[in-house]
Amino acid sequence: MTRYIVQRLLALLPVVLVVSIVIFSITYLTPGDPARNILGPDASQAQVDALRDSLGLNAPLVTQYFSWLGGVLTGDLGESFFMRKPVLTAIADNFLPTLQLATIAIAVALGVAIPFGTLAARYRGSGLDQTVTVATLLSMAVPSFVLGLLLMVVFAVNLRWFPVAGYVNPFTDFGAGIKTLILPGVALGTIVAALITRTTRAAVLDVLNSGYIDAARSRGVSNLRLLFAHTLKNAGLPVLTNVGLVVGSLVTGAAVTETIFNIPGLGSLLVQAITRRDYTIIQGVVLAITLCYLLVNLIIDLLYGLVDPRVRLGRKSGE
Repeated sequence: MTRYIVQRLLALLPVVLVVSIVIFSITYLTPGDPARNILGPDASQAQVDALRDSLGLNAPLVTQYFSWLGGVLTGDLGESFFMRKPVLTAIADNFLPTLQLATIAIAVALGVAIPFGTLAARYRGSGLDQTVTVATLLSMAVPSFVLGLLLMVVFAVNLRWFPVAGYVNPFTDFGAGIKTLILPGVALGTIVAALITRTTRAAVLDVLNSGYIDAARSRGVSNLRLLFAHTLKNAGLPVLTNVGLVVGSLVTGAAVTETIFNIPGLGSLLVQAITRRDYTIIQGVVLAITLCYLLVNLIIDLLYGLVDPRVRLGRKSGE
């Protein structure tokens, strides 16, 4: 297992390198000048050029990249052009709300997707199956920000069950904090739930059609135990894989959701940085999101062996 983890971590290095090149290139190829944004439209060109020199923006692009990469390797992502504080500090300040929001979204998604996907497969062709299929299609068709606005109008404006926007840390005030995260968490988790439901249904159907399920049924295993103890356990690998893949959609969806609900997370920080052309923040946040995505998928790979003992990570076939 240790050997497998080391191999996977080493395999991630080329991926991170390529991602860093793409992030850096796209950032500097987008129109706009952070120096002009900082000084405003009334600043002279000489003032803009002087600020660009002080920020290192007039150096050749290759020089800027290797300077930034050297800082990344030493744990220094630079300093924000606008906030005038280290990028790592800005990311740390905004990471917790995003993590809390993503946790609630995943909890909502799994709490809905696993039971409904399993039951839809068990009662294939029934009214329940058709209802679940239609609901998943509708959920995938509605963007998270549209659903967020609808939830805001219904449950915050009309019913007043939740605050319209804002953020309270649940570690400071649990009740108020959870209320600020429920609506954006549901909005963000609904699309993810639709994707996982479809995967769960397909995986459970595949297992239900296998021979050992028929053998277990012939031995008198109850339907409930057969469905959740045997079928769902053996259908876990595709579901786990899908959970790892949808982490990316959670993060990208959080950028819009956090902006709508005024949650100071990584998504809203990224949106502000793009608007201001704060290159160092953009590069740092996207790199942090990429690393989180790769780490989650590594954890998913490691969980394969726990979900299905037939999977032996780090061993060649036949060992």
